[in-house]
Amino acid sequence: MPLKVKSIASFVSLEQIVDKLNELGFVLESSAIMVSEGKFWNRMLYIKGEEMVFVSDEIGDTYPKDPVVTIYGLDDTIEKITGVLY
Repeated sequence: MPLKVKSIASFVSLEQIVDKLNELGFVLESSAIMVSEGKFWNRMLYIKGEEMVFVSDEIGDTYPKDPVVTIYGLDDTIEKITGVLY
């Protein structure tokens, strides 16, 4: 089955996203701090086989924080992850 890309801003906490990724068997591969549009972001890469999920979480005191999740995976994986993001 072909892998697809989906990117979405989440309305749930980073902890809930990480819990779902762990439940689905994804493992944290790397983490880095990035600067984009004058904001600092903690960007994490999770991997399971050929599938990848990037989670970008803004660093700072700004609220609300809406982590951005980019999924490169199978339709079933995308559906399971996006189901927890709302």
